[in-house]
Amino acid sequence: MKKLNARSPFYLTVNSDDAPVPTPTPVTNVSCGDTWLTGVDVGDRIYQLNTSEVGDIDIVIGGNDVPVNFTLDWDGNTATTGYIGLNTYDADLIAAGVNPSDINTGSPSTKDTTLTINKTSASPTLVSLNVLAPLVNDNYSLEFNCPTAIPTIPCGAGSSYSGGTSYPTIQNVTLGSDTGVVTLDYDAYSVPDRFVVEFDGSVVIDTGYRGDAFYQTQLNSALATYGDPSSTIQGLGSGSVTFNKTTATTTATVKVYAPMSGTGWAFTLNCPE
Repeated sequence: MKKLNARSPFYLTVNSDDAPVPTPTPVTNVSCGDTWLTGVDVGDRIYQLNTSEVGDIDIVIGGNDVPVNFTLDWDGNTATTGYIGLNTYDADLIAAGVNPSDINTGSPSTKDTTLTINKTSASPTLVSLNVLAPLVNDNYSLEFNCPTAIPTIPCGAGSSYSGGTSYPTIQNVTLGSDTGVVTLDYDAYSVPDRFVVEFDGSVVIDTGYRGDAFYQTQLNSALATYGDPSSTIQGLGSGSVTFNKTTATTTATVKVYAPMSGTGWAFTLNCPE
C-alpha cells in the first residue's frame, strides 16, 4: 500500500500492473437516536440511516478543533457543512487538496453545529451522511435524530387540541381508496388557527386563519416570532370546506397552525362521499 502524503491517513492499493485502486470508503449503518463517537485518525466514512419517517433529519455534530466536512444526502438532495473546525488548520486543508471555498472554519471552532435535511416522503428510506476527514488527529461525535412519527386517525374520527402554541400540529387521516367529495369541518373557536389539508402532494384546502378579528394584532406578532409574515384573519372560527378526491390515494395530511398561546381547535376530515 502507498500513502498519499505525509499528513493524509489514506492509502492507495496498487495492483500487479501498478495501477492505483482506491480503497473503498467504510460504511457504517446507524439507527434513529444513535450517538456515535469517532476517535482520531479515522479518515473518510459513510453513515447510512434507513427511516420511513417524514420531516427533518437532524445530525448534531461535535468534536475537537481539526476540521471535517459533513454532507447529508436524501434522494439526491444534499445539505453540507463544508469543512468546519478551527481556522488555524486552513493551510493544512489547502495542502491536502481542499478547495478554499469549501472551508467554513472559524475562531472559535465551528465544529459544534447541527446539520439538517428535510425528508419530504416516506420513500426512499435511505439517508446518507458522508464524512470527509483529510487531516490526522481529527475526531467527531454524531447524534442521529429522526422526525417524530406522525399519528394517523381514520376519516370521520376528528381531532382536538387546547393549550399552548402548536406550529403546526400534523396528523395523517386515512380516507380509504374511494373517490368523492371530502369535507373538512373545523372550529378554531376565538383564538385564530389555520387548517391546511394536503393530498397527493398538493395543498387541497387552506382555510387561512380563522377566529375573532379582535386578535389580529396579537396574531401578527405571534407569526413574526416564527419568521412568518402577517396574515389577515379570514372569518369566524368555525366552518366547512371540501375538496374532490379523484384518486385512490388513501391518506391525507392535516396541518393545524396555532401560533398563539391559550388556543383551542377541533377538526374532522370526513370520508369521501
